[in-house]
Amino acid sequence: MTLQAISKGFLFYKNVGLKFSLYIFPVIILFGFIASLGSSNSLTDGISNLDIIFLLFNNFLISPLVTIIAILLANDLIDQKNRDVLVYYALSWQYILKVLVLSLISTIAIGLGLILFVVPGLIMAGLFLFINYFAVLENKSILESITLSWEKARSNLLQSILMASFFWMLTIFSLALLSTLVSNYENLDEIPQIVTIVSSSLAIYIQVCLISFPILIFFKNLTESNPK
Repeated sequence: MTLQAISKGFLFYKNVGLKFSLYIFPVIILFGFIASLGSSNSLTDGISNLDIIFLLFNNFLISPLVTIIAILLANDLIDQKNRDVLVYYALSWQYILKVLVLSLISTIAIGLGLILFVVPGLIMAGLFLFINYFAVLENKSILESITLSWEKARSNLLQSILMASFFWMLTIFSLALLSTLVSNYENLDEIPQIVTIVSSSLAIYIQVCLISFPILIFFKNLTESNPK
């Protein structure tokens, strides 16, 4: 089922990827731009309060917004529903607090699991795999999203862990690949802002494509075959 969802997800991206990219482009570039502002200082100069503000703003506001917009948009494109692009940006705000809290909870849980010899972290990643889809697509509460994700993933645990592992491995690989864009610069001050914007934008774009197509298809297949 995992390989089928990955294959089907990339096929959907091939068909609707251009429209998806154009719709989500503004918020992706915004993320990359703010990330470039937050990394403007050299590490030798330390991290300023402004850098911290940019980092928090990007991770606690822009990143959840990107996730929400991507899920709403991809779900409509897969179901062949047509809505104005501004609808997705407007709707996303009603889910922002839930997705932010869920992201914090899952990040802490997965992080602690990874510290405990990696395997528990992968299990936690699998169990938390569907929280944002329940929160956004089914408008469930924070507690309901966690509970439903655990129940759905637990009944398909191996497949869920494989899908979560696929997401993290591809994310890490893409980050390593994108790091080559800045590897030729000996000093962070020498890195052009446009390079930082492009690399940060590409990094989050790859992540949302994985969330919006292979993992979303996997979620839809499970919920349709075994609805709660």
